[in-house]
Amino acid sequence: MPLLLRLGVLLLLLLALLDPKLSRPGRVAYLLDFSPSAREGVFALAPRLPREGVYLAFAEGVARLPAPTARRLDLGEGTDLRRAFQEALKLRPDRVVLVSDGLFPPLPAPFPLDAVYVPPRPWVAVRLLPPPYPLYGETVGVRVVLEAPVAAEARVRVEGPAGVLERRLRVEGTRALTYAFPLTERAEVRAVAEGAWGRSEARLEVAPLDRGRALVLGDEALARILEVQGFQVDRGPFRLPLEADLVALGVGVLDLPEGAPEALRDFLRQGGGLLFTATPKGLFLGGWDRALPEDFPLRPLGRKGAALVLVLDVSGSMEGEKLALALSGAVELVRSAASEDWVGVVLFSSSPRVLFPPRPMTEQGKKEAESLLLSVRAGGGTVLGPAFREAVRLLEGVPVARKGVLVLTDGLIADAKEPILELARASGLEVSALALGEDADRGFLEELARAGGGRFYFAARPEELPRLFLREGQEVFQGEGLRGRFPVEARPHPLTEGFRFPPLSFLLPARAEPWAEVLLSSGERAVLALGERGAGRVAALATDLALSWGDWEALAPFLGGLARHLLGGRKALALYAYPEEEGIRAVALGALEAPRLLVGGEEVPMVPTGPGRFEGVVRGEGVLLDGARRIPLALPLPGEWTPRDGRAVLKAMAEGSGGRFFEGEVPPRTPQAAFPLRPYLLVLALLLFLLERYLAFKVAGVTEGAGPLP
Repeated sequence: MPLLLRLGVLLLLLLALLDPKLSRPGRVAYLLDFSPSAREGVFALAPRLPREGVYLAFAEGVARLPAPTARRLDLGEGTDLRRAFQEALKLRPDRVVLVSDGLFPPLPAPFPLDAVYVPPRPWVAVRLLPPPYPLYGETVGVRVVLEAPVAAEARVRVEGPAGVLERRLRVEGTRALTYAFPLTERAEVRAVAEGAWGRSEARLEVAPLDRGRALVLGDEALARILEVQGFQVDRGPFRLPLEADLVALGVGVLDLPEGAPEALRDFLRQGGGLLFTATPKGLFLGGWDRALPEDFPLRPLGRKGAALVLVLDVSGSMEGEKLALALSGAVELVRSAASEDWVGVVLFSSSPRVLFPPRPMTEQGKKEAESLLLSVRAGGGTVLGPAFREAVRLLEGVPVARKGVLVLTDGLIADAKEPILELARASGLEVSALALGEDADRGFLEELARAGGGRFYFAARPEELPRLFLREGQEVFQGEGLRGRFPVEARPHPLTEGFRFPPLSFLLPARAEPWAEVLLSSGERAVLALGERGAGRVAALATDLALSWGDWEALAPFLGGLARHLLGGRKALALYAYPEEEGIRAVALGALEAPRLLVGGEEVPMVPTGPGRFEGVVRGEGVLLDGARRIPLALPLPGEWTPRDGRAVLKAMAEGSGGRFFEGEVPPRTPQAAFPLRPYLLVLALLLFLLERYLAFKVAGVTEGAGPLP
């Protein structure tokens, strides 16, 4: 018997070495492109698709379908393939089938991908592109750009100051017309394209730009002054691209969309003008000194500092994206703190753990805190009490007046709640709470925030966490302004000559950065500082115009001169890109010597076409070179109907992932997936080995107990 078992073990190990596999039906996820260009072709193919499988419809959003023939028309007008791939990954499929027209940039698939091509819907999209730099009295041209992924006939009608322009065109790919007219006032141009396929239209306003364009957000007093000074003022909302020469901000970082600081930094570096004013939501109160640390000319003076301890849930339910985004928010919170501020983190699951006690957020302190945060892992239950008590204890010895605790969790608190609430009431700290998702203990967290005199936040999705962390940090770390009578001293500068500045009623104590020039001061405090960053100019005014200088008659001409100085960098150089049949036409305006475009390692010279105007044609993104200046050339973003070779896009994606490409046919219904037998053979071999050993020991024991034969 033991011999047979040994042979069986050897046989199983030999089979395991060969790594045999069985075939089983694979799990298939179907991605159906419901964007406007593809949905009709997908709808026509849907009845031929197999009923088995999991179906996801996508456009800008993604939704699961009960059957391939189900329809959704509420997923947006664009195409977000990356998001569709992310949702498909969650299903852990053996294979994914993408049914689409391929009108999007190629995206590497993170799984084996079969691609089924459907022809796009016939359509002609119309776009209007403004003239690069329209001047008053100049004859300007608005570009009417028509795009069609497949050949289509279109009747085009353009209306504006020059009357009506009508054309019949066959559009395949991209075609462009020019609508020209003399510009003497703000004008509207409207274009309509019609055909058997349907109707599309576009509108565009064009205004003379010899009056500077100013986007003013959150400072109505400044907006009215600039209008009096002849500026074309836009009061928002903030939108990209920034179509202005000057952006004036009396709002905070968190009052603008995500990505606004980066967009403003690029705007400044490329020649735009920035002006910050100290409204109740502006300047330091809005967090701009932290959001643009390298490009902000003022720093808070005499800031007392504050302390905040983050009590972060790291239980098992936080694992994955939730914890990653929570830690990302904590890192942003650390970065937003000033050197006078203290930040600490206490983790809780089944038991508490002090990740790091409150420490000053110096550059070294921030680096150490970020490094520790990136090492956090999730696991365990949701016991808050000990961690909350530890956070309160840690704040006792911190030498600042304002102290706060922020609690974040995505689940139900497992321990007694009343002691936590009692401690929040008695601690004297500012206690805030953040509930993540519908499963969070929302009622208790709201009560905790009320008991601690803090704020309650609710994040429906993990993506909201970083901005909510920043909002709480802004509440705790914000400084305070001074009210009174503050005399103003002017430094010699062309902008201050001829003005006598009255005292201020409100002032945010500030000092200037070494690279900035102080124009106005009050004692040791800087009131107005400006400087150059990249090709642009930036200034910060440490007072609220609605509270100071309201009766000063010379305020409008002084601020008008300051605004013109700031937008001077923008007037000096402007760079635009327009699609044409042969590529992209780049237009540069300004005092340039010998500009050229660097694209794909090759330099393309720009030809002078007028005073201060240079043009060149390229076929990709690049950089404008002129002396020491280097300015990126960004291409117009592709639209939903941008012509592409959809077959080639889908074929390249399928072949690159190890999948197959289909056109006019449906892929096999159920691909076979390999089911490995090696683990089971090894386990069975181990069991036989243990059985053989057991029997051998048993036989040996029986033999010993019998003793010698007589």
